[in-house]
Amino acid sequence: MIDGPLRRTMITVVTYGLLGVAFVLGVVWFFWPENTRWEPAVNSLTLVAGLTGIFVDRLTREAERRREVVAAVIDELRENERVLSDERFTGSGRRRQIYPRLVVSAVDVALVSGVLVGHRDTDLVTQLHRWRDTVHELNRRLDLTEFRTFSESVTDEELDGFQRALQGENSFLITTRERLTQLTARLAPLRPV
Repeated sequence: MIDGPLRRTMITVVTYGLLGVAFVLGVVWFFWPENTRWEPAVNSLTLVAGLTGIFVDRLTREAERRREVVAAVIDELRENERVLSDERFTGSGRRRQIYPRLVVSAVDVALVSGVLVGHRDTDLVTQLHRWRDTVHELNRRLDLTEFRTFSESVTDEELDGFQRALQGENSFLITTRERLTQLTARLAPLRPV
């Protein structure tokens, strides 16, 4: 099966080739109008070129939308990397604090826009769904942690426990970072130039 860029190139070549042949036949017909065989040839080639041009335009628009959506997801993942490197996630100590949240708005757009379709995007869509679920789970856990740590009855030992749960070896934050790394690696070849 022919991939997208090669297919678009082939259709573009055919379209312009047909238009070029129709133009040449039109010029020949202009100089020798008594031969009526030129008219159907010129009209037919122009019609076929127009139809292939419609397909080229559609494919080009779809490819551009896909590039824009992928670029937005990559930018969002970079922002999430920055958020996860925030000192509130990496620091230590007994502090009540508000944690920054991860975002998934570009991922949501990618999932609902319909630009990631077909067999080649199945794995990517699965990873985006997994990432979205991970972000929502981490943000929910941060909400609960903040709610609990800002209560008046929290002890220093509990604050230490929340900090260990957040940054420990088997913490959900580690899982989140791993999934972010996997998704970033998966999108690296799709990075717009």
